Amino acid sequence: MASGAHHVKVAVIGGGISGLAATYRLQRAGYDVQCLESAQRAGGKITSERADGFLVEHGPNGFLSSRTAVLRLARDVGLGDRILAADESAKYRYLVGSKGLQRLPTSPPNFLLNSVLSVAGRMRILREPFIKGRVGGGDESIYDFAVRRFGVEAAERLFDPMVTGIHAGDIRRLSLSACFPAIASMEAQHGSVIKGLIARKKAAAAAGPTSKPLLTSFQGGMADLVDGCVGVLGSRSVQLGRAVSRLERVGESQWRVHANQGEPLLVDHVVMTTPADVSARLVAEHSPIAGDRLTGIDYAPAAVVALGYRAERIANPLPGFGYLAPSSEKRDVLGVLWSSQIFTDRAPNGHLLFRAIVGGAHRPELVSMNQADLCSMVAAELSFAFGSQLNEPDFSKVIYWPQGIPQYRVGHQQRIDEIRDALGELKGLHVAGNAIVGVSVAECIGHAETIPELLKTGQRLMQGA
Repeated sequence: MASGAHHVKVAVIGGGISGLAATYRLQRAGYDVQCLESAQRAGGKITSERADGFLVEHGPNGFLSSRTAVLRLARDVGLGDRILAADESAKYRYLVGSKGLQRLPTSPPNFLLNSVLSVAGRMRILREPFIKGRVGGGDESIYDFAVRRFGVEAAERLFDPMVTGIHAGDIRRLSLSACFPAIASMEAQHGSVIKGLIARKKAAAAAGPTSKPLLTSFQGGMADLVDGCVGVLGSRSVQLGRAVSRLERVGESQWRVHANQGEPLLVDHVVMTTPADVSARLVAEHSPIAGDRLTGIDYAPAAVVALGYRAERIANPLPGFGYLAPSSEKRDVLGVLWSSQIFTDRAPNGHLLFRAIVGGAHRPELVSMNQADLCSMVAAELSFAFGSQLNEPDFSKVIYWPQGIPQYRVGHQQRIDEIRDALGELKGLHVAGNAIVGVSVAECIGHAETIPELLKTGQRLMQGA
């Protein structure tokens, strides 16, 4: 039990993975913590649904094993024997173009021979170490950065689909420093991304042998992690069906949390891990500026369309993780994961499961389509990609996320700084979650590890955003 944590009461608002991880770490550090979740189940967008022998992820598909905070949490809640590494073939990834699927290069030598980019496009990338670094200036979009350092072709053919696969966003509007701070720091420290990658590889080699990062999940899907946290924390620590209606300030250092189905909680700290609009509503009474800045964080809508087929219906099955669609190709999907090839037990024997993401910042209108039309549209995309007749799937499932992935647009870090400054005089009131600290499961869980110490030392949770 951490020194100074005795008798300090904390309310965590929101029972997604950010809230669950924060609750677990705070409880381990000796805080008296309760997590209030408005829904009747915890986990937020993390749901793993078993239907007709298929396992469909509603949200995140996995995480990289190099993100050790996720593995620590999994092992701490008793999931060590349920950790599942992806199949070796998941290293192969593709882009879809006018002629079908093209495999992306898997190594620098392979890159020089790969036709995803033209010869001129590949030569332009090789010039990157000799391009002068940016001096001064404010925030920069991912597109502007990519064009400046790697050229237009690489920006449109490589950076665009990469960003689509993570953020479902528009690279002309998203902030490089907020979305990919490591890439921004490579240029700042080494004057070049390629030089930064070489330096990182040398440092890793000097540190000794390490295992290669692998895409990782759990035997029962990502929901295993949610269930593990809830099971260890118990019903007092994770309270479901308790939507928070108001935060009342009590004196200079306490808060009364009003939520349905129970008495208000009097606490020393409130940690909000809710979507930005919910956090905005709760803080606006106490800080209109913070409420306004939180309201300005937009989300890209998305629909998950999972389609299952008998394996013999795929005329050209390819090993791999899946494919992405550059926005310039004007396809009707952002990308498709080959779920049953990535992880075992995602489809019945003799069947394949594909999971497409539709909508995003480029095509938000597609998320309003009905389920039948979405399935037909995705089936047509798969038919084109695989050169097979796949218009009538043997299994289908559609999940809608009108408020999908938070968009870290140019100026996002300034927005976060303004929120932090606006909350500065409100002792004990904190904002976290994937709208603030990073969109991935790994970033949210990694940030949760820092929360006990940040509360102990009186720092804002957004210190590391």
